[in-house]
Amino acid sequence: MNAADIRDLFRDFFVEKGHLAGEPASLVPAGDASVLFTTAGMQQYKSYFLGVDTPPAPRLTTCQRCFRTSDIENVGKTARHLTFFEMLGNFSFGDYFKADAIAWALELSDRFGIDRGKVWVSVFGGDDQVPVDDEAVALWKSHGFGDERIVRLGRKDNFWGPAGPTGPCGPCSELYYDFGPEMGCDDPACAPGCDCDRFLEYWNLVFVQYEMDEGGALTPLPKPSIDTGLGIERIAVITQGLTNVFDTDLFVPLVARGAELAGVEPAASPAVTRALRTMAEHARGAAFLVMDGILPGNDGRDYVLRRIIRRAVQQGVAIGLERPFLATLAESVVEQMGAAYPRLTDARPEIVRVIGEEEVRFRHTLQQGTVILDEALRRARDAGAELPAEVAFELHDTYGFPFDLTREIAAEWEMSVDEERFEHLMEEQRERARSAQRAGAFNSGPGELDEFQRDHASLPVSFVGYERLEVFTVIRVCGELADGRVAVKLAESPFYAEGGGQVADTGWIHTDSGKLEVDEVVRFAGDQVVVARRIEGSVVAGERAKAMVNAVRRHQTACNHTATHLLHNALRIVLGENVRQAGSMVRPDRLRFDFSVRRAPTDDELRQVEDLVNRRLVENHAVRPFVTTREYATEIGAVGLFEEKYGEFVRVLEIDDFSRELCGGTHVSSTSQIGLFKILSSQSVGANTRRIEAITSAAASEHYRELEHAWDAVAAALGVKPERVPAAVGKLEAQVGELRTKLKAAESGERRDLAGELLAQALDVGGTAVVAASPQVDAADELLALADELRQRRSDAVLLFMAAVDGRVAAVVAASDAAVGRGLHAQDVLRTMMPAVEGKGGGKPTLARGGGPALDGIPAGLEAGLARVRELLES
Repeated sequence: MNAADIRDLFRDFFVEKGHLAGEPASLVPAGDASVLFTTAGMQQYKSYFLGVDTPPAPRLTTCQRCFRTSDIENVGKTARHLTFFEMLGNFSFGDYFKADAIAWALELSDRFGIDRGKVWVSVFGGDDQVPVDDEAVALWKSHGFGDERIVRLGRKDNFWGPAGPTGPCGPCSELYYDFGPEMGCDDPACAPGCDCDRFLEYWNLVFVQYEMDEGGALTPLPKPSIDTGLGIERIAVITQGLTNVFDTDLFVPLVARGAELAGVEPAASPAVTRALRTMAEHARGAAFLVMDGILPGNDGRDYVLRRIIRRAVQQGVAIGLERPFLATLAESVVEQMGAAYPRLTDARPEIVRVIGEEEVRFRHTLQQGTVILDEALRRARDAGAELPAEVAFELHDTYGFPFDLTREIAAEWEMSVDEERFEHLMEEQRERARSAQRAGAFNSGPGELDEFQRDHASLPVSFVGYERLEVFTVIRVCGELADGRVAVKLAESPFYAEGGGQVADTGWIHTDSGKLEVDEVVRFAGDQVVVARRIEGSVVAGERAKAMVNAVRRHQTACNHTATHLLHNALRIVLGENVRQAGSMVRPDRLRFDFSVRRAPTDDELRQVEDLVNRRLVENHAVRPFVTTREYATEIGAVGLFEEKYGEFVRVLEIDDFSRELCGGTHVSSTSQIGLFKILSSQSVGANTRRIEAITSAAASEHYRELEHAWDAVAAALGVKPERVPAAVGKLEAQVGELRTKLKAAESGERRDLAGELLAQALDVGGTAVVAASPQVDAADELLALADELRQRRSDAVLLFMAAVDGRVAAVVAASDAAVGRGLHAQDVLRTMMPAVEGKGGGKPTLARGGGPALDGIPAGLEAGLARVRELLES
């Protein structure tokens, strides 16, 4: 029975039994920040089991896509471990209970063609709090199961705990398929619960019959429920008469496609088999993660996607796949599973783009890192030692080589890495960064302020700046810093300490003996230290003081912070719910907002975002902060950064009924106080990450005033009224176009001669014509035009150009399709040329552009590029 038939039979069977067929949820749990991914069929129905919401029907059934991260490093190495899988489930919310759940599980197992004689079951064996599930034992016996095939297991294996610290829970009963003693271990008492491969658990029945309170005490529920899960991949193993999930129809086509791309036989060696299985499994997972809006990144869900893509790529490269392949495998996943998941077909272009781009980016990192790692592993093996943590750290810090991958490759060499030492090195680096940031803020030694805080951590500061901008307080402790400034801890402080992307307040502290001007407020885990300059006299510990925030600066900052929340909401409305905040910077003069998104917004979409934010300002929506429990904030849909560490209580910033975010910053009380919002720029700052910079309030008004002055100046220069500027500019553009056409016609003969001269100087490198030259041009675009002309004359040529243009170096590398097919990529060659001119660049395999300031490096840059071409074409 193939996987499609399994899905259909399960759904149809439970629909016959009165169940409503529900839709699968996203792999990104809606409103549940407690987990990275949807890991079980019941996850989307948590609120029904908790009694918070009413289900659409008392009986539901689904086929739910799931993703678990705990087994990533085992994928490909065992017969059963997967990250992505499908979970079939039937659910009862206070309707049927154990008798029907058990009877139907057996009835459907019969329809699947499973021999009951090979089915074993487990039940909860009881403990000091909950008795043995004798009811389940009796029901299994009523269906012909003897004591020898009913195994009693403990709470770890056969008791489903509540979804949180309290809530519904209950015992489980699981169905196992027995592959026979030949698949098992030497223990004559081998039974379900053993770690060997003899028994495969394929269906879990959870009997939700208790309520657990905060003390762990259990109370019987008046209306017990049922939650079950049957894995498609596992039932496919059984119904197809196999023992390995990778031999089922879910994986065989993908493994075969990978083998075809690599030009190997699937069973050529254990390493090849492992690699092909890993590639197939991770292609499935990556395709579905991208479909559900996840993009490769460095944190949380994004990092998991990046990790499985990179793991698959590393395995592919290890068996000889020299060209990108994972996007092709992902397309095979779409073809195979698109009928069951139509959204997968709709997302096909995005899946191919995201996975393809991530693989191309990683291949360069992998090439560099693998050489260094292999050499380090050889040295460590010869010395009889483990891989030094310093090597893993350098690979991670300098080359972006993932530590997870370093650990896995080391394991393949049967070697280990000192993980504790690696974490220590990482923490040292993080502390250096934190100290440097603090030092940069107040120009003192990196550890000076940290030492001051350590000495006075027993005197915590109470922040009252949400309510008051001026406060009479006491200087509890103060000390002079190396740069002559003063570090101060107040009893109560109105000053906001830098954090959450928002800069610190500035202001003043006045005492009877002196006055200070506040430069910076540094945050220390719920505490703060004020850094200030003396402007009169001096201050001493124990003095009463008046602390005053710069109210104008605070208001400007608050305007920008509230605007980031409005911007986030507008982006999600215009670009889609997959938009996620990736960082922010809030200053009094401007704001910056980084966000993950699948594609760059168009100019029209940015105008829509800007218009929507300004509409919210005019509509004068109330802005309300409040403190609540993390659990309630999740229930009301408050958005927070998953990677942030939140306590039991959180501060929520609510703007009317359309925006709720976890936020500890300062804000205006109504949107109209912001006045005006203007986007200044939108740019890429990394893979799938965009950055918007914007201004508000007085800064936005001044921006428009400057534009008005500039427009008037242009009108005056053109000798027209301001409203006639566009028409006048259009007329000038037409005239310039005519002149350019005439100029090109006049220069065409000379350019053709130049192209001919360059081709005449071409070198033969591995049978390919290669031109490396520094032609005289007036603009960088002329290099492109010259390259186009040469490629028209000689389509198989490889071109390396560097020229001086306006005091800088412009560079172009062009490669023919034939050269690309031999492994030469233009952007790779360009990267070897750029260091000589202190520049950077990028592009595609066939065409790359770059530039730099060091004109005297042109000869060395061309020589480096030519050397790289020889290395690629003559090897």
